Order: sequence, then C-alpha cells, then structure tokens
Amino acid sequence: MKKTFALILTVAMLLGVLAGCGGDSDTGTTPTAGGTSDSGEVLPLTELKLPLCEEKQELTVWFNYSGTVMKDLNEIEGVKKMEELTNVHINWIPINQDDATEKLGTLLSGGDLPDIIYPVAYPGGEEAGVEDGVIYPDMDSLIRNYMPNYMNLLSKSEQAKREATADSGKMLVVRCIVGQDKTVESEGTYSGLAYRADLLEDLGMDVPTTIDGWHDVLVAAKNAGIKYPFVLDNNGGSPLALSWGVATMSQTQFLQLDGDKVICGQAQDSYKGYLDTMKQWYSEGLINPNFTTFHFYLDTPVSVQNNETMLYSTVLSAFTGNNYHTFHMIDNEKAFLQPIVAPQLNPGDTPMQYGLRKIAKGPCFISTSCKNPELAAKWLDFQYTEEGQYLNWYGIEGVSYTMGEDGTPQYTDAVLHDPNGMPPSDVLQKYALNQGSSFMGKHDISASWKISAATAGENNYELEAVSVWSSPEKNAFINESITLTADEGYATNSKATSIMTLIDEYTISYIVGTEGVKPFEEFQKDLYEYGLQDVIDAYQAAYDRYLAR
Repeated sequence: MKKTFALILTVAMLLGVLAGCGGDSDTGTTPTAGGTSDSGEVLPLTELKLPLCEEKQELTVWFNYSGTVMKDLNEIEGVKKMEELTNVHINWIPINQDDATEKLGTLLSGGDLPDIIYPVAYPGGEEAGVEDGVIYPDMDSLIRNYMPNYMNLLSKSEQAKREATADSGKMLVVRCIVGQDKTVESEGTYSGLAYRADLLEDLGMDVPTTIDGWHDVLVAAKNAGIKYPFVLDNNGGSPLALSWGVATMSQTQFLQLDGDKVICGQAQDSYKGYLDTMKQWYSEGLINPNFTTFHFYLDTPVSVQNNETMLYSTVLSAFTGNNYHTFHMIDNEKAFLQPIVAPQLNPGDTPMQYGLRKIAKGPCFISTSCKNPELAAKWLDFQYTEEGQYLNWYGIEGVSYTMGEDGTPQYTDAVLHDPNGMPPSDVLQKYALNQGSSFMGKHDISASWKISAATAGENNYELEAVSVWSSPEKNAFINESITLTADEGYATNSKATSIMTLIDEYTISYIVGTEGVKPFEEFQKDLYEYGLQDVIDAYQAAYDRYLAR
C-alpha cells in the first residue's frame, strides 16, 4: 500500500509539472519546471524566475522561531518584500526552539500537516519520515528539478553535497546551508579553552605553551589568591584532554576520529595521562571542587567578575575578550578572556581540535499534505538566492543595510544606533526573519559577526576566538551527518548510553580520588564488556558509508 501511495503521489507530481503555476504562457511567468525534452522528460529549472506564480498562492510553514519583538511574522519588512517578489503568502506557524521537539510530536500525531516543516529533525530519521507517510516521498526529484539555487550552493562544496545526501544517494530533505555572505563554508569552532589574560599579566608570567607550563601558572595563581585556578567541564572532561589526543566533548561523549578510523578516546592508554594530571591538580587545590555542578551560563560571569579563575575549560566565542563587560553582564572592566588551543603535552606536539564542521545543517521538508509541492520547492529555493538570503538576514536595502565597497551588506545606523537604545539584534527582528534566532535558507554567519563587531567596537573578539580554536589542522570530530541504520541504532543505543555513564562516573571518581576506584586497566576492560566494540563498529560502518556518498 505504501508503494501504491508513493506511486500515486509521483503521478500527481508529474501532472503538476504539466499543469504548473501560471503555465508556460506569454505572460512572463515561470513554467513549473525547466520544460520537457522530446521524450517528455521533465527538465530541471536552471533559473528561478519571479514571481513564482501568476495568481497569489498560499503555503503554510511550521517554523522554528524564537524572536521576541514581532508577534506577526508577516509584519517583518523582509517577509513583506519576499511575498511581493514571489507572489506567495505564507501562513506561519512559529514554534519556539525550546518547544520544537515536543510540538513536532504533537503535530505528527494530529495528522493535520502544514505544507513545509522547517527546520527540525524528524524523530527516527528522515527515512522513517518517508516510510511514515509524512515527508514527501520524492523530495529528491523536487530538489533537483525545482531548486536550482540550492543545488548551486551544494555544488560549491563537496562536504555540503555529501552532508545533504543520504546513504542511498538521494536527498530526502532540504538543508540549511552555512556560509558567509558569498561563500559556502563551516562556522568553525565556537567554544574552547580561554584564560584571563589580565590576571596572567598581573602575575608577570608568559603565556605557557605546554601542560607543565600551565601547571606552573595555576600554582602561581593559587598562591596569588585566585580561589579556583581551573574549572573542568561537568563530566570531568575538558578541551585540555586534546593535549593527550582525547576528545571529551561529542555527540556520544566518547567517539572520535583517528584519520578515517573511529576510536574511543577514553579507551586509549593516553587517557590515563589526562586523568592522572587532573587528579594531581585537584589534590593541589588547582581545580574548582564544584566543577560537577558549575553552571556554564550562570557561574562563569560571576567567576570572571570576582577574579576567581585563571583558566576556563569551556568558554563561548561570544564571551571572549572583554565581551562580558561590553554586554553589561559584569562591571569588571579589566577582565579579558583570551582563547587558546590545547597546549602541547610535549614540545613539538601537533595541536589538535574537536570542532563541528557541518555545512548542510537543519533539515526542512515538504509534507505529504502539500497540494502544490512544486511551488513549495520553488519558494524554498528562493531562500537560497542572494536576494532571499539578504532579506532573511539583513532586511531591506537602503533602510536596514546598504551594500559596502566590498560588495557585501553592511548594517545602517538605523540598526546599529537605535534612537530608543534598542539593541541591534532586536531592531533587526523588525526587518529580517532570521534575526529571530532562525535559519531559513542559507545561514549567513557573517551577519552575526557584523553585529558582534559593531557592539564590541573595533575589535571582533568573537571572530578572533573562532579563528584561534579552528586553527589546528587535525580535527577529531566525527561528522554528524553520518546515519546509523535501524539495526545499527537498535543494537548500539542502549550500549552507548551505558558507556557514557560509565566514562563520566569513572572520570569524576578518578579525578577527585574516590576511595575504591578501579585501576585504569580494569576500566578499559569494562568499556569493552559494555559493548564498546559493537558501538565502534556501527559508527565505523556509518562513517564509511558517509565517505562513499
């Protein structure tokens, strides 16, 4: 029955190709596809022409939106302009990011689906969404035939193309594509180690480049009255573990790459070196004893305000430099957080990072309830045009932005210096859809960087931090676009959860010196008894399939 239903939808789509939205008449409107060959085969669009249809059409879009300024998204100036250009009116269903997963479950159980759902992952994976009769069964054809701008962006990056494609070789959803104003590229690493440069200067010490050097700095900081020289992540991990070649921050908390080989960092002998060092530092009072309950967002600014810590395990790029003070979160104007890569364990070691490098991100799909999937595909494709990108991120040219000498948008004083003192990010919500913490179409990372630079003054500390943390060529992160099969997921999910729990409990117990903690060699054996090899094998197979896309 599923195959028959899919066949009916496919035939309906082909009939829609012939019927079109406005047809291939002399009115100047766009034909539904790029035309047909002599054999009657549908040819892909090579150019998206506006308006998308002759008579005003409507689509319903379920949309992840967390803006607080605009209650009606159709009152956003960029959205108004988009409707004028495309001749498509959108009935928005805005969903706050915090409620998105729960609300999606409610939406799917109700069965009354909008035309487009963007951007949220389908529970169980996109293949399941197709099997469940929710995701349009031939998204691949819709994308290839009606989304030339999206396809053009994918052609600019082999990585993006691989991430946007399923193991089957088909595109089951449309992806948010990351890049700057005119590029397709990953965001870089947005968090990592950072130290208080002002406090180090007060100590009269140089910036250390090795683990031993940082030990000396932390001891000096302790002797100078700094309460907790170093704070670990809640699970006892830290980017500092990269100095031993171990990543402790990941989607599964224990898998990483060694070349093209999937390994468990915490199962390596080198992890004991990290644990022994952290245990020593803890015993010397160099580590905050409350690290397991340290609240990243609430406790970090308090710690910075009170000069309590020299080295922070994890800091977001937005809060590096003196941005805590710039954003009026503290009044300690001297505090300066300087990002660094993981120091060398031994002089001459190759630096290493563990950073997400995904380009094709948040999934979007047309539902099986959509009565005009071709129009929906073309409307989505408009979001990937340069015009659509600028409307979504910058708003209206001549009002909220102008084109700079370098040919890229620059925010105007109306945005940067609101007469009522409204922050630029709030002002922009009146003009640009994606300034409501959304990512429709292309994710223009330049837009947020420009706001940060304008807010912080001449120095863009956020961008500088990303540059520092992204600088090591060796990256151990496993691309999140890998896909486990249903059998692989069923066989490994519970094992992975148990392994994560084992690693976290052992790491914390080892560092704080809990009585009766097992020797490291026994911990390694326990990992494999918990099914570690099965998990590694499943992820290795998935990663190999990813590379073969």
